[in-house]
Amino acid sequence: MKIDERIEPLVRAVLDAAVQRDAARFDEAITRLSGPVELQEGVQLAVTICAFVVFDVHSGAPTSVQIQEIAGDIERQESWIGPSSAEVASFLDALVQRRSIADVLSQEAVIVLPFVIAANLLTTASQQEQGEWWFNYLDKVEAAIEAAG
Repeated sequence: MKIDERIEPLVRAVLDAAVQRDAARFDEAITRLSGPVELQEGVQLAVTICAFVVFDVHSGAPTSVQIQEIAGDIERQESWIGPSSAEVASFLDALVQRRSIADVLSQEAVIVLPFVIAANLLTTASQQEQGEWWFNYLDKVEAAIEAAG
């Protein structure tokens, strides 16, 4: 996947707001992804980041038990925006099964959840790597996404 250089900094702004758990900044950053094409590309990049990180952390597809554990953790950790563990599990299961998230989530959740989950996964995974900053891990993830084509 070629990452659009216009979309990437906008996605990073949304992810940073989610990492900081700043709801006002999060909403503002998402609105900067104006236009249906920009929003679609931003969501697609966030979904791709989620998929890469979850497969990387688990050295392949997570099991259904692992998905439930991740979903419960994200529900607790991201209470500032209120994702339910059921929504998160549906999202992650769709990623693992390579199904469209639009088939399992509401339209609003399709826009919000990929960014919240990506921010959470990046933060959690980077902390497991001896305190690496989430954005340094994101650099590696994006390089791998682009290299994969």
